[in-house]
Order: sequence, then C-alpha cells, then structure tokens
Amino acid sequence: MSNPRSGIQWLIKTQGGKQIGPYGTDAVLRLISEGAFAGLEEIKRYPDGKWNPISKQADFYDKLLEALEEVNKAPKNSKNKKPAEFVFDKVEKIDEPAKLEKYENETVIVRPPEEKTEILRKHTITESANPNSLGPVIDLKKIKDLKKEKTTQKSTLPLVLIAASLLIGGVLIFWPSDKDNTKEKPNLLFPRKTTSASISANEVRTGIQKAISAYVQDTYESYNDAQNKLVSVIEGSPQNSAARGSLCLVYKELWPYVKQDTNDLNAVIMMAKATRSLDPTGIDGIYCEVTKLMTQGKYKEARGVVEYALNQPAMATAPVLYGLKAELLYEERDVRSAMLYMQKASQLWPDWLKPVYDLGKYQARSELAPEAVNSLKNILQRNPKHKLAQIEYGILLFKSYRQNEEAIKILSSAVNSTGRLSRLDEARAQFFLALIYADKTDTKTAKNYASKAYQLNPGDAQIKELLLRLGGSTVIGGKAAQNNELVYLGDQHLRTGNCLAAQAEYKAAFDLDSSNAVAAMKAAKCLWILSQGDEAINWLQKAVKADPKLTTAYVLQADYLSQRFSFLQATQVLNKATKIFPNNYEVLRGYGLVEFRRNNIKDAIAYLQRSNKIYDNDIETLILLAKAFSANGDFASAQKYAVRAIEIDATNNEAQIVYAQVLTKFQGLETGLIYLRDLINKFSYSIEFRYALAELYREQERASQAQRIYEQIIDADPKNKKAHLGLGETYQQQGISNKALKAYLQAAVIDPSDAEGLYRAGILYYETGKNKEALTQLKRAQAVNPLYPRLNYFMGRVYFQNGEMEMALKSAAEERKLNPNLADSYILAAEVHSAQKQFQRCAGEYQQAIKLRPVGADLYVKIARCYRQGGSSDIAESMLNIAASQESGLPEIYREQGAIYEIKGDIRASVQAYNKYLALSPNAPDRQEIEAKILSLSRGK
Repeated sequence: MSNPRSGIQWLIKTQGGKQIGPYGTDAVLRLISEGAFAGLEEIKRYPDGKWNPISKQADFYDKLLEALEEVNKAPKNSKNKKPAEFVFDKVEKIDEPAKLEKYENETVIVRPPEEKTEILRKHTITESANPNSLGPVIDLKKIKDLKKEKTTQKSTLPLVLIAASLLIGGVLIFWPSDKDNTKEKPNLLFPRKTTSASISANEVRTGIQKAISAYVQDTYESYNDAQNKLVSVIEGSPQNSAARGSLCLVYKELWPYVKQDTNDLNAVIMMAKATRSLDPTGIDGIYCEVTKLMTQGKYKEARGVVEYALNQPAMATAPVLYGLKAELLYEERDVRSAMLYMQKASQLWPDWLKPVYDLGKYQARSELAPEAVNSLKNILQRNPKHKLAQIEYGILLFKSYRQNEEAIKILSSAVNSTGRLSRLDEARAQFFLALIYADKTDTKTAKNYASKAYQLNPGDAQIKELLLRLGGSTVIGGKAAQNNELVYLGDQHLRTGNCLAAQAEYKAAFDLDSSNAVAAMKAAKCLWILSQGDEAINWLQKAVKADPKLTTAYVLQADYLSQRFSFLQATQVLNKATKIFPNNYEVLRGYGLVEFRRNNIKDAIAYLQRSNKIYDNDIETLILLAKAFSANGDFASAQKYAVRAIEIDATNNEAQIVYAQVLTKFQGLETGLIYLRDLINKFSYSIEFRYALAELYREQERASQAQRIYEQIIDADPKNKKAHLGLGETYQQQGISNKALKAYLQAAVIDPSDAEGLYRAGILYYETGKNKEALTQLKRAQAVNPLYPRLNYFMGRVYFQNGEMEMALKSAAEERKLNPNLADSYILAAEVHSAQKQFQRCAGEYQQAIKLRPVGADLYVKIARCYRQGGSSDIAESMLNIAASQESGLPEIYREQGAIYEIKGDIRASVQAYNKYLALSPNAPDRQEIEAKILSLSRGK
C-alpha cells in the first residue's frame, strides 16, 4: 500500500543551515534509510509549514530511529516502544500549604494502568518523554544491582572509546580530594559537541537510569557520578530534553562544590537556553529555568516558576517540584510549609534521599528533635556515607541530648572520612566539635577545631567569636583565599532579602581573590538594589577587568548607565563587548535597551529583532520588543511578543505586566485592571503587580485609587523608591503639594545617587510659583546627575520667569547639547528671543522645534506669532492654516488670526476671528482685553 502522505512535500534544513528540497515523503524516508541524516536536521512542510526537528516529526521518527540504530549496529528489535503512562493514586494539586497536612500519614500508590503489579516492583524506567522525568516512575534499583546488570546492547568500538575517554576525562577533572577541601574547586562539566554516531535509544534509557540511581543518593560523589553519565548521554543524544533537565538539577546540587565562576554560570545558562529551546513549556525546561534562576540568586522568580509548574495538571505530581518549592519556602523562613512540601516530595518518590535529609534538617532547626532524629537515622540507615546527615545528626545529639561522645564520634567521622564536603558544611562540623570540646573544658582541642572552622569560613561571626574566646588567632591562611564560600554565604543572605549583608560577603570574596569576577558582579547587583548606583557601576568595571569574557557584566553595566541617562558611556561599554562577542544575543539586547531608553524606538526594535533571531526564546528580548512596539504604536506586534514571552514563562512578572498594559490598549482600561487584579490574587507576595496596577491608575488620572495602592506598597516595603515617586505624583495630581514634596524628598533620601526625586521636587516648586526653592532643588539634582533629561530645560524656565534671559538661553543650550532630539530646548530659546523682541530668531527656534515635534497645532500658532511680530504676516497666516488643519478647535488659532487680519485692515474678519476665540474659550484670561478690542474695532467701522 502506498503511503497516504506521499503527496506531501518537505523542505529540510541541514545542521549548517542550508535548505534542500522540496522532497516527497517517500524520498525523505529513503534518504533517512541511506544514512543521509543524523537526526539533528530540521524539517517543514512545503511551502508554508513550521520548522521542527526531524526527530520530532511523526512521519519520520521510526525510520530515523531505525537508521541511527543501524549505524550503531544495534539489534533491529531495539526500536523505542511507547512507555506505559503511570498514574498517581490519591494525589491532588496543592494550592495552599495548609492543605498539605492531610497528606502527612497518607500512602501514595504509583501504578501503571495496564501492567501487572509485578512490573511495578521492578520499577523500570519510563521513556524520557514522561513529564515527571525525575519522579518515582524511574529506576529505583539499588546501585549495587545496577552494577551487576548487563547492558542489552553494545556500541561500536569507536563509540566505546569516545565514551570511555570522555568519562575518564570527566572523572579526572571532577575527582574529589579525600580529606583536603582547600584544593581548587572543579567546574561543572558541560556536554561537548561531537561528530560521533548517536547512541541508541536503549543506551539513552540506560544512561539516564543509572544517572537517576546516583542522583537519589544525595551526596557529592553521587551527583558527580550522575553528572558524568548525563553528559555522556547528551553528547550522544543532544536533543534528549530529559537528560538535559536532569543535568540541570544535578548542576543545582553541585553548585556549592564548584567554582561558581564564569564557566559555571555559562554552563547553567547555556544548558537552560538549549533545554528551553527543546522543551519551552515542559518540565525539563522548567527544571533548567529554576536552576538558572537559583544559581543567579533570583529566588523570588524561581518560586514563581515552580508554583506555575505545580498548577499545571501534567506536572502537579512531580516530586522534584515539591522539593524545590520546599527549599524556596525554607529560604523565606516559612519552615512549617517547607516541611510539609518536603514530606510530600518524599512520599511521591520514596527512594529519593534528599527530601528526607532536608526534612530532618528543617525539623532540627525548628527544635523538633525527636522527629529530626527519626529522619536523619532513616537517611544514615539507607546511606551510611551521607556526610551531611552525619553532621546534622551529630549536632542534634550535642544540642538536644548532650550525648557529647557520640556526637564527637559522628562529627569526626564526617570530617575525616573519604568524600567531599563543601567548606561551609565542614566548617559547621568543625565549629560544633569546638563547642563540644569547649563544653568538656578541653580548651586546647576546642581551639584547634575552632581554628580549622575559621580557616574554612572566616566570614562566620560565631566562629570568629568562639576562636577569640578560646585565645586563637584570626589570621587567615593562604589557602582560605582560594575558596568561594563567601560568595555562597552572600547568596544565602540574598535569598532572605538581606542585600546589605550579601554585598559585604561578595566584596570580601573579591578582596580574597581579585580574579573572582562573579563575586564582583554579584556585589554590583546588590549595590544597585541598595541604591548605591555609582559604586555598583564601579564594581561592574572590576568584574569586567577580572574576566573580560563575562558577557553579563558588560550588559548589566550598560543597563545601569542607561538608567542614569549616560547613553554614550553605555554604548561604549557594549562596543567593547561586541569586539569580544560579535553577534551575541545578550549584547544586541543591551543595545536595544539603551536605544529604547534613549527613545530611539526604530533602532531599538532593529537591535532587538536581531537578538531575537539569534535566540528566539530569550524572555528579556521578547519583553523589550513588546515594550518597543507598544511605544511605537504598533500594539498588534506588541501583543504578539508579550504573548510569546508568557507562553515561554508565565511566571515572569514583567512579561505579565507588559501584556496587561498592551491589553489595555486593545480592550480598554477595565480589561487591563481585571487582568492585573487576577495576578495579584494569584501571586499575593509579589509587589510588582501591585505597583503596575497603581501605575495604570495614575496614568489614567485615577489618583486616589493609585494613592491607596502606593501606600500599601510602602507599608510593605518602606524603601521602595518607585512607590514613593508614584505616590508623590498622585498627591501632585490631587493638588496636595506638601505631601507630594515629602514623598519626592523621601525618594531622594532612599537613593541619593538618583536625581529623580530632587528633580520632581524642583518641578513641583516651579509649578507652584516658588522659583527660588525650585532652582535650589534643580541644582541639587544637577549635582547628582547632570545628564538627567529636561533638567536644564526647567532650570532655564525658572531663569526665564526670573527675568534672567542669558542664563535661560545658556540652560537651553545645555539641554540641547545633552538631548538634541527633544523639542523643549528650542521652545524655551524661542520664548526668550520673543521676550527680547528678536522675532526672526524666535521663528527660527520654533522651526527646529517643529521638525522634532511636527504633530500638534500649538507650535504652529507660536511660530505664527513670531512671524507676525516680525512683520511677515503672510507666512504667519500660512502657519495658522496648518495649525487649523491639525486642530481646528484650538482657540489660540483664532486669537492670532484676529491679530493678523487687524494688521491687514480686514476689520470684519478680525472681529469674527476674535469672537470665535472667545466662543471657544469663554474663560480666557485675556477676555476683557479681547472684548475691548472687538468693541474698538467695531466702532472704527
């Protein structure tokens, strides 16, 4: 029988990007069987289909798999079979921590729908397509059983040699020292691109199976083993998203043990990028996104991603997500909820040891000693080499039960046995050994352990205090400078929102190791959050100097500079980055952001579209494209990019806010307000959505509603500068000048490096006629940031009102120099020249202003006045005709027409024009003057 789809035509894109075809379905199948394709090509229906990986196209999947297995000389019967779908009994989606209590004593049964119970007992692995790829349905055999298991297929000899060399190389690179934690830390392993034949589907399954069996043991050595196996799988099967998602989770667990330098950050970022491209909304992409966010210190964003995933039916029972949610809750000091989520994770995946250990740790920190003992003993019975459980158990025996000798035995075993500990964990063990010996009045031994603890973690105040009390020295040995535990400590402070402490740890880490560019960059981020802008930019400069290949540092520096309106410097920073990273999507996005803030929307869109073409799943680029198109009035395109951003990451606050703003343009204010209120209900802990709602109210001049929300934000976060500025604007809209001034000045106190609060205070004084006070505040703002837009313009306005014409012109010239694309400076200069009766110059300045602001009738009326006063009535009349064509209801047009007709002697037309002016503006300030003129002209007839 002929293939019913043989009439379809296909285009094929090779790995090098070359397009070939179109070919019929049968022709493509023949090419696959002949080994023409490796499985990494893309294919689409001709002429208007969408590009998809050929390995994911149902028409060719089986044939491609057969061809790849033939290359590896695998048996013909090794074709992938569709896995059984596992169903979880008695499992519900959990929306609130309180609902978790009912699961505490509940047994969770995992059963396949069609297989017999005997198969369940074997716990065989499912295919990688299973959305719970790190869940209870994967291999739960003991490691010793796996070692005895024979492989079902053999690779070709070259593949074996390649895999062996990669494994040996990986082990040598990542092999831990037995007792010496002062040696240089390793880097994360990242899969290399290879040209070798792909491994078979069975080898992929076996590799992931063994990696997961190592992962569940929850030790450094087991994570290292899992990393090696997963890297080998990905190198042999680059498009396997399950292996990638699993490797991301392994990266997360290895993070405390590795250098955390540029290479490690890039490994996580690149793995997340590639996995999100393969699986943008699935669980593997989510695992990688959460890992990326947590390693970058973005814990609030990570929590949003996890909660979004748990709300999806396909992921609602993934045990790893429950574990991640528990970790994030624990970091937010919600220990009770964290324990409940960890209990659920352990129930969903009984062989996974980490939830049991974490639960024991949480119980111990909550002074639930009996429960903690049970959890920790459970761990040590199942894995006696679990060093972290040994440490926690030993500390618990000392603190809660005063079993000093047993505690010493267990803690000593943890720090002296083979295997790696992070320096922070080892320091904690040594510290408690010191405390125990101090309790036994063995000062000499106690001091020895305290000294070891201090060398491992000199940033811990408790360790330092104990060492000094015992008479020890706090001089740090040379080896202590080689660690990055201070960075890890900084991350812990950052998780709890303590940026002040975090930046101190990051700075200390950089002082110990001036090549630690990541520490400098993290210090800069915290300093920026703390409103220390100048210092933040300086620390980014240190980061770039320490590691010229740290792309993010360049982009971040340009971001901060452009927020300070230093566009030239920002562009220069990006130019340096471009020389090192040509066509880098982050750098191109950086250019787009700078141009967007410069209000150069056309160039911003061009840069951002280039960035999007290189990496079309970058959330930040998509959000900026939505903003840029919205600013350009193209709301359809703005909505398209906003929707795309939400499709990739529905938990991204900024993406949701931009979508709500665009929605308002399409469907009205109430639609946008409802959307934002719904987000606030879903994510009540997020201030960003409340701020966006307040902004929307303020922009629509619903000042009292906006005011209430700003006040709520300030109650929750008294140092929220943006909320103070917004509150000041709402007070100003309502005419409450004293409260508005207080809010602006409070914003200036919160961030002394930002001129906006002082600038707004100056404008407020100017608008209320207090020119002296206005000039004082504007000069203060100028001292903070002389590049602030329209600052010189308003200073010129104040000088103009004070009759200081030369100073006003000088200020206009300064504004023009800084912001030549703004019309304001030309308008100010024109008004000064008009006051000086220099009408030709006045007209010339208005001509320049019209070029920059061609829409709007008011400038045409003003230039007409200059031409009239300069004796060019005909040109003045033509300017008024243009004004009338743009806005015929503007009263000033007819006032000026009346004056022109009066000069020309057309009394009747002049009176008609003046009368129309008064009809359109019945409360005109010069009404009496115009009425007198009309009466005089009428009598003169």
